[in-house]
Amino acid sequence: MSAIIITQAAPPDERTHLLVSSSPPSLDSQTAIRPDQPDSARNLLNLANLHRLAPLRESISTFRFVLTCIGIWSANFVFAFQASAIPTLAPSIGSGFKQAEFSTYLGSAFTLCNTGVIPVYGILMETLGRRFAMLTACAFFGLGTIFCALSPSMGILIAARAFAGLGGGGLLTVSSVIVTDLVPLRERGVFQGIMMSIFGAGTMLGGPCAGWLADRFGWPFAFWVQLPVVLFCATVVASVAPEAPLPPTHQTVFSGLKSIDWLGTFTLLGSVSSLLLGFSFHTSFLDPWSSPRVWGTLLFSIVLGCLFVWVEHQVERPVIPIEVLKTGHVKAVMLGGFFLSISYQAYLFQIPAYFAVILDTSTAEAGVILSVCGGLGLASGSLIAGQYIRHGGAYKWLGVISLIPGITSTLIAASWKPDWPWWAYYATVLPGSLGYSVFLSVTLVALIASCDSKLMPKATALLYMIRSLGVTLGVSIGGSIQLGALTSALKSRLSSLPIEKSNEIINSVLHSKASIRHLSPPYDQLALDAYASSLSTVFLFSFVVSLCTWSTSFFIKDIELHGHGGKRVGSGDEEEE
Repeated sequence: MSAIIITQAAPPDERTHLLVSSSPPSLDSQTAIRPDQPDSARNLLNLANLHRLAPLRESISTFRFVLTCIGIWSANFVFAFQASAIPTLAPSIGSGFKQAEFSTYLGSAFTLCNTGVIPVYGILMETLGRRFAMLTACAFFGLGTIFCALSPSMGILIAARAFAGLGGGGLLTVSSVIVTDLVPLRERGVFQGIMMSIFGAGTMLGGPCAGWLADRFGWPFAFWVQLPVVLFCATVVASVAPEAPLPPTHQTVFSGLKSIDWLGTFTLLGSVSSLLLGFSFHTSFLDPWSSPRVWGTLLFSIVLGCLFVWVEHQVERPVIPIEVLKTGHVKAVMLGGFFLSISYQAYLFQIPAYFAVILDTSTAEAGVILSVCGGLGLASGSLIAGQYIRHGGAYKWLGVISLIPGITSTLIAASWKPDWPWWAYYATVLPGSLGYSVFLSVTLVALIASCDSKLMPKATALLYMIRSLGVTLGVSIGGSIQLGALTSALKSRLSSLPIEKSNEIINSVLHSKASIRHLSPPYDQLALDAYASSLSTVFLFSFVVSLCTWSTSFFIKDIELHGHGGKRVGSGDEEEE
């Protein structure tokens, strides 16, 4: 039997919020490791034998706890809202500034900065505290949103979106860490489910609301409406949210910022930015792989990546917590999250194109399937996973099983036909979204369970960065594969035409999907077949990567979870906590 020892701090007094105890409340798992146990069992018990802090919910009022959760989850809502609003606003904004060719950068500029700065927020949470990190994220995001609403040109608007991305990188990461501080580990999945439900609501409302505001009042109002939510979040964090259980390592902003590994931060940001720009030049500007602008930026990304790895091994406080990655369990969690994001986003991003191009639906109709299936899948999947883990379920096998619907969905999507009934498309996409959401919750709980309270913020930030990088790479790589497959399929189907005529049709289709419907028979059908074939190629790519995700899930360990209710996972005994 394993015993659980909760170390209680001194009773709170009038100085509780001003002075932080050097020995905060902790919840340790002390389990004897016998020499005759197999290596796998010994490793599992070592992972469980970590110093954990008692959840803050036990020391604050219910009202304060609920208000804190509402405040930080409002950040998740506004992040999801803007993410789904930008694709809706981009065409009208681009047309208004007469620079439609740069519309895609409204999303990519935000994503570049968002991905690159996530590890910095892990450092900020450790050095200056959760409150400072969250308020910093709100400040960058809020100011960036104001700059977006006031932008007089496309260039300034893109720069404002990048500035907002500096805050977006912290909104999700810091809020996730604060929730982990508040609740027992066993209940962490339940609260992740609630958060994903709110995130799903923001995703579903962002596009329609932004479109309505843009039509009625002009596109700047779609940015102005986000500000009250950001201000509410900042107000709650500043005035209501409890102090972190671990005191910040630095007491002044200057000393905290000085301790950050800025060289590692900028080399990481430069490597990620160059990588994504290289793919963007190929997919958005249709530059060939042989273009110096493509291979040059990709090569520069590799050089900066190598420099980043070297820097991280030299500095005292690296951006990436190298010690976290020493166990196979954590490596499996990180790789699983990375592969899952690539597979799911490459697959999901091409679904609207199938409906808009192959089935000739409107853009709004094409987006409905993502709103319905994505929103329902995210919300229900996380809630299911949270309740299962809360009641003592083994999350490793939950993760393994949850990936099967996604693997099946990508394979079925590769065989889609235009004459299928609409319910069949929904039946294909929804299970994949459900499984995706379940596995996200599993990887988060599995990571937190393997880290002590000191490493948890940086480890969480690392997981969020890897996921964000996977999302962006999934879209970029999927777009590159689709572009190459479409070009090859068009050349094959139009080989009987003179080379000038063939190239004219190919260039027309590559630059505008709508041009397919304006081609004369039989070339319109040939182009449609080629486009469908290219999408199937992307779906098959997603299928292969999803198999990689599935293989990593078998290396995730069931680690003992502490909390309320049910039996503890991974300990092998049935003692109630």
